[in-house]
This record gives sequence, C-alpha cells and structure tokens, in this order.
Amino acid sequence: MRHVSGGLLLGLLWACGGGSSGGDHAAGGNDGGATVDGAVPGDAAPDVLTGPPGSLAVWTAGPGRKIQPTTAPGTGTTLTVATYRDAWASAQLAVRGAGGHLQGVTVAVDADLSDGAGHTLPKSNVTFFLEDFIDFTSVASNIGTGNTPVPANSPTKDGNIPDPLVPLVDPYTGANAGQPFDVADGDNQPIFVDVHVPKGLAAGTYAGTVHVAATVGGTADVPISVTVWALDLPDMRNVTTHFKMSVGSLDAYHANLDTCSGGSCYEDTNKAQTRTIFQRYEDLAHEHRIDTGQALVNAPVNGCTPPAASDWSAYDTSMSAYMSGSYFSDGIPSGRFDVPFAPGQTFGIDGTCSQSEYEALSAAWATHLTSQGWFPRPSGGGFGAVAYAYDEPLAASSNPSDVQTILEAIVTDSGYLQAGASGTPSPWKAHVIDTTSPLPAPANPATTPLLDPALGVYVVALSLYGDYWDHGDFYGRTEWPTLFAKGIQLWFYEGNAILPPYPTFATNTLDGLEPVIMMWGSWFEKATGFLYWDIAYWSAKDPWGPEIDFGKTGDGVLLYPGNHNGSLAPVGSPSNVSIDGPVASYRLKMIRQGLQDWALFQYADTKGLTSFVQQQVSMVYSQFGAASAAPAGMPYWTTDETTMDGIRSAVVEKILNP
Repeated sequence: MRHVSGGLLLGLLWACGGGSSGGDHAAGGNDGGATVDGAVPGDAAPDVLTGPPGSLAVWTAGPGRKIQPTTAPGTGTTLTVATYRDAWASAQLAVRGAGGHLQGVTVAVDADLSDGAGHTLPKSNVTFFLEDFIDFTSVASNIGTGNTPVPANSPTKDGNIPDPLVPLVDPYTGANAGQPFDVADGDNQPIFVDVHVPKGLAAGTYAGTVHVAATVGGTADVPISVTVWALDLPDMRNVTTHFKMSVGSLDAYHANLDTCSGGSCYEDTNKAQTRTIFQRYEDLAHEHRIDTGQALVNAPVNGCTPPAASDWSAYDTSMSAYMSGSYFSDGIPSGRFDVPFAPGQTFGIDGTCSQSEYEALSAAWATHLTSQGWFPRPSGGGFGAVAYAYDEPLAASSNPSDVQTILEAIVTDSGYLQAGASGTPSPWKAHVIDTTSPLPAPANPATTPLLDPALGVYVVALSLYGDYWDHGDFYGRTEWPTLFAKGIQLWFYEGNAILPPYPTFATNTLDGLEPVIMMWGSWFEKATGFLYWDIAYWSAKDPWGPEIDFGKTGDGVLLYPGNHNGSLAPVGSPSNVSIDGPVASYRLKMIRQGLQDWALFQYADTKGLTSFVQQQVSMVYSQFGAASAAPAGMPYWTTDETTMDGIRSAVVEKILNP
C-alpha cells in the first residue's frame, strides 16, 4: 500500500535566540493533509497488478535498515534474532514476485519453536506486521527528516518509507487484517517480525519455520531462529518515560465513542466502547515500555480546597488498576503519574492559590499518596508523581525579563509544593520536572543555579546538551556531575527541532536504528528518563500521511488510528484496514529496542560493569550531535547493525560471566 503525500506546511519552532528547542508545539487540532485525484486522505492508492503472475521469492534482514518497495533483494535466508528474556526482538521478511506479481499472500509460523531439549517458544509469540508505506516524494525540502531521508538517499530514488505496521492478524478479533496481500511485479513487500521471549524461558536456541503462501505465486518456507539469553530484563519502570498520548480525537476514527445531545457530540469516557478503545491504545504503548500516564483517571481538584474523601475514593478506584498493573495485559504497573501542580504556570493551583492554600494542597496530596503506597515512590518501583513545571521557559518569550519572571515563579511555586512534605530536601523536590537546560551566567537569563533548589529533573533537548551550539554554554558531560551530586536527575527529550546530525524520531529516514542510538546515548550521558511531547497527535485529514504539521516528518505520531469509521469517516486508516485499536509504527518498535537496551545497561551498572559498557557503547557513540556535521571519519554516532548487535551480546555475556 502506498500513500499520497501532503499536509499543512508549518515552519520549525525555534527557541533560545534561534537555536533548536526540540519540543515546543502549537496547541489546537491538526488539519493538514492533501488528496490526489480525489483519493481519501490516508487511504491507499490501489495497487495495479499488471503483467504475468510471478513466483514467490523471499529474503530476510534485520530491522536496522528499512526496506523500500524498490530495495535490491538481500542475501538473508533465515530470520535470526537473539535477545534477553521478558523482552522483544525483531527482524524483517521481504516478499517479492520473481518475474511477475503475487496475489493472496499469507504468512504464519507452522508450529511452536523448539530448542530440541523439550522447551518451546509458542508460535503465538511470533507476530507479523505488513509494513505500510508513506510517500515522501512531494514533501517540501524544508521539512525536517532523519539522517538518511528519501528519495535523496534511496539507491533507486524511491520516496517510499515504511512506518505503519498493520498486524496480519487483528489482535482483538483474531481475524485477518493485513493479509492476504498482493505484491506488484518488481516490488518488495516487507513484513516486520516481532518475537516476544517471556520471562524465565530456558536459555538456548529455538528453531521453527515461517510459511509464506500465495494463491497466485507459490509458497516458501523460511527458517526462524531465536537465541534466548539466560537473563530476565528489568521491567519498564527502570527507565522513566513521559510520552504524552492525545486521546481526545480517537472518536474521529473509531465509531461509537461519542454521546450526542442538542446537536453536539463529545467523546464519552463513561461508555464501555470508549474505555475499551482508550485501554487498547494505552496498552500498546505500555507493551513498548512507554508510559503515557492514565487517560481514564481524573485528578481530584476542587479549586484551592483539598479534595474531599469521596473525591479521593473515586481517584483511588481509577488509579489502583494502573498502579497495580491489572489495567495492562502484561501486568506491569504504571511507573509515573501526573499531579495537579505545575510550578511557574499562571493557571490552576499555581496561578490562583495563595501560599497557605498551595501548601495545604501539597500536604493533602503527599499524605494521601503516601497512604496508598505511591509516594514518595511507588512501593513496587518507578518514578511516581510528576509535577510538570512551566514547559520550555527559555522559549516563552524573546524578552529576558519575561523569562526571568517565569523562572522565579517556578522557584516560588516549587517552594510552596516542597513545604507540604517534610524532609531535607522535601520528597516533593525529586518530582518537579522542567523541560529546560542548565544554563549558567553570563547567559541572561541563567537557569542554574537558580532552578537547582526547585527541580528534581532537568529535561533537556538533545541539541541543548553540551556547548555544541552558538546560543549558550548549556551543561554537558563535564558540568553535569555537579548537578548529579545535588540529587538532580537528567532526562532527555526529542521534538520537532531536533534535526540531523542528531538522531531523530523522524519518519523519513532509511535508518531504523536512530531511536536506538538515541537511547544508548541517553544512558551514556547518565540520564534516567526520556520525554516525548505526543505519540498520537495526528494530522486530522491524513493521519496515515507524512505528518508534517510541525515541520518535521512524523513529529508527534508513533501510533496510527486503526480504523476509519469515526466522526471523520472515511478518513483514518486505509479502507482495507479496520482495527478497533491502534496500529504501531516502525519507530515505536525501535524506540522499544532502545529502551530495552537502556534497561540492560542500567542492570549492568548495578553489577559494577559501567566502565565495560561505556567502552562497548563508545564504539558507536561519542555525542548526540552538534551544530554542524561531524568531521570526515569521526562520526558523532553510527548505527552499524552488526556492531550494535555484538555490543548487546557482549554486555549480556559480561553480566552472565563477569
């Protein structure tokens, strides 16, 4: 399936005197998108199967390089992955017709995989996805991309990149979804292969067969080999993720989520269907080690008056499912949750309550959360409460005095918050985060040391880490130990102004491993968390398109709506995709791989192996990037798949055999 390109063209958002800020986004709904020849936005242009039927041919590859329709066939013949347990590993299977087209292609594992010693990996743990293509041929050259964008970097000048991953089998009904599919003469149709290895599975190599069959084109059997290492990966709570997921537009693409009255409709979270769809979106993100918060929980806020007992009761009922893990199919609890404090803001508690009222509210929240075992940290692990201070204060105004006022308000409000829980420092301090970088004088305004007593976490844009730009001496690897010594944590974030030579989450790149090296670098720089501004902020008219509303391909989108029968019908998924839930992206899978590796490296830290892992990672990473391209022969980072696979294997081996 190939998609038409288009979208509302917006300029990049900049901060700090012209430098990139990484994540400031305009509010409001998106309405970008374009049609060609009357096609429905987001729908697939029909594939025309011309010429004679061909013979089914297959080849295999890792996920590191995305496969285009016109990519020259590779030499791989076996699907081969190796992984730690309680984790996922991925590969690609390319299907093409030799000498003609294929029709009615299906893919399945014949039987459970076996290690030959009586242990099996269930075939249900191997999932296949049709890689759907987005066409970037007509996207303007000033739109941000990843580091190997097409068509410029395609050997065939092909503008198509795969990103939406349509499950071949609907995970909610068991019916076919992405299959059977057709393949045009001369094209590849890549299949993304996801393998889940459960906790405690016996170590060894599990072998099986993937059967590919076409009603027109024949059949092929592909060996699959899964090497399982004797190491259970720590769960997702070990690396904090703060990825927002907008759920307010799900009714645009999924039916029966609204309640209508008096000529107006609203997304009704009291309806069972709405709650089901919400849960499916949250669950898929959670499965990929991403914490999106709690969409079905409303914080009890009663102006400047502490919540009543009945308010707490309703809150606890909703929150307990998330915090116990029962809400999620994997049983792992949420690792973080938002509280209604936003130091520096001019609305809500921070903008309206007096000091005494603020401190009383802080004390009420601390007392209640403690009674539930969720504060200062959740009893089962995780970051816990998040008090998100004024977003990107350095980008708030071009007037330094205005920015200084915001910074001072953050300090004041955080002081009120911290006064509500005793301790030195107050346990609230560790939970105050802000998307800004430590920037000392003579910068005007300077954020450090002013914000140091107010924040527990500086959330830093990749491009505002280190003195690599000409707009400020932002703290980097040399300076950050002074903040670590104060108990302040470092998180990173990616956004629309993070551009090459930095690794990105952009859709338009052939390099599938950019998100992975981003997570490896985050560990290397001693970060403990990662933030992303949204994963479902779709261009309303073309949610399966290039997503360029914020000046960068794919920005704010890591999931796609699985259906097209909502209030904007027939807009949504392609007409032949009708899934009552989300569709994952290729990038989401690779972010998951990076987060898994980050957790692995953290586990190695606990074993005293930090120096060893640093030596290994430094083979592919030196820094995130800079204002200009890296010198010839001295890349800031590299994503050689074989080398990265070897590093992962070496770290596991060192943990198991120190």
